[in-house]
Amino acid sequence: MQENALKTLIRGRAIAKNRREREQPELLKSHDLHHETIRAALDGRFETNQFWNFSKCGKEKIFKTCRGCHGVESFEYACSLKWCPRCQWKITARRREMLAAWVKRITQPKHLVLTQKNFPILTPSRLRAHQKNLTKIRRLKCWKAVKGGCVSIEITNEGKGWHLHSHWLLDVRWLDMPEISKEWGRLCGQEFAIVKIMDCRNTEYLQEVTKYVCEGSEMAKWQPEQIHEFVSAIRGRRFFFPFGSLFKIGREIRAEIKEAKPAGQPCACGCKDFMFETEEQAAINEIRQLNRRKRR
Repeated sequence: MQENALKTLIRGRAIAKNRREREQPELLKSHDLHHETIRAALDGRFETNQFWNFSKCGKEKIFKTCRGCHGVESFEYACSLKWCPRCQWKITARRREMLAAWVKRITQPKHLVLTQKNFPILTPSRLRAHQKNLTKIRRLKCWKAVKGGCVSIEITNEGKGWHLHSHWLLDVRWLDMPEISKEWGRLCGQEFAIVKIMDCRNTEYLQEVTKYVCEGSEMAKWQPEQIHEFVSAIRGRRFFFPFGSLFKIGREIRAEIKEAKPAGQPCACGCKDFMFETEEQAAINEIRQLNRRKRR
């Protein structure tokens, strides 16, 4: 009986959710449309826990229940995947906050971009090779003057194959760019590679260095096979790496940022102890409480 009641409750909520989505498509934001486009492309192709979490993002609810007065507050479930159009901005915002604090501590910030030739198929091994090359170039003589920084990897596909490139934020006075171009090209198996460096005396570099691994608006334009190829290749891989002086003081900066943020707000009753549940967990607990009342 309890199982049937749970199924009925969950089915009713799903029907209501679908009705709301059909009745108000014009109210969907652009990132919601991109999310739905990507979800539809992956449906039946990417049967993993990541896909189920991605599918629930922005649709299902998380319930926050006060353990004191039992008051309930709900908010949208977030998958926090780096390729999710709904969640990318949160990851970027955290990085931008940390890098802005770090740049205040240095005097010669530079923005470096390293590129390589496009290729037809994106695979985990291709990404591993690229990331190994990013590590190798930091060990070369041409990199010796760099005190520290971070690197962010970006992937694009504009119809001419996959394009891998990296954005670096560096604490360095000067780099030998012809030598960097030659060495990076050698690591990539090319005669040379297109590289560029810019001074960072304003905050425009933050937008580039903290970019998404791939823009949701661009990803939504790809063919379903390309979207599947992309999410399969990047699964479980990191695309942002601090090193040197930034890595050493990263924990200190994060602690400063956390301390500066306002503390979490207590419930109206004054309690600060909360319980968090998904829709399914909330439904199960609701039925259990109902059964307990009946037994009494």
